[in-house]
Amino acid sequence: MSVEAMNEFRKKFESKEAISEITMKQAECECCGLNEECTEAYITQIERSHSGKWVCGLCSEAVKETMKRSPETAVKEALSSHRDFCNKYNSSTRLNPKLSFTCDMRNIAKRSCESRITNKLARSSSCVPRFDLHQYVNP
Repeated sequence: MSVEAMNEFRKKFESKEAISEITMKQAECECCGLNEECTEAYITQIERSHSGKWVCGLCSEAVKETMKRSPETAVKEALSSHRDFCNKYNSSTRLNPKLSFTCDMRNIAKRSCESRITNKLARSSSCVPRFDLHQYVNP
């Protein structure tokens, strides 16, 4: 926080009573489980914009991206989708990163193979002209 911002904050809350009225609470993200200390007003604001669920900044951005990519997606659906992703990540990647990396590499290879099969050109004849070797052989 810059010095100017701090001075503005002090001007707004010059009395100790006003500062003591600001209470901080622990809030746990509904998606990833991250705990943050926030003001009650901030928690309420986030809950209002996310269907009554408190989500951290990173998860909030992921939900916004999902809604941007598919405008017909509702907030609840985007939250549910991201929560499922976080649960899958937390149950696999965090527990065994090497196994997760191996599974991801397998999935990439599988998709690559599938895309090669579906993108194969159907040819009625070879691209390489055939040579008639008998033409060049002296009888």
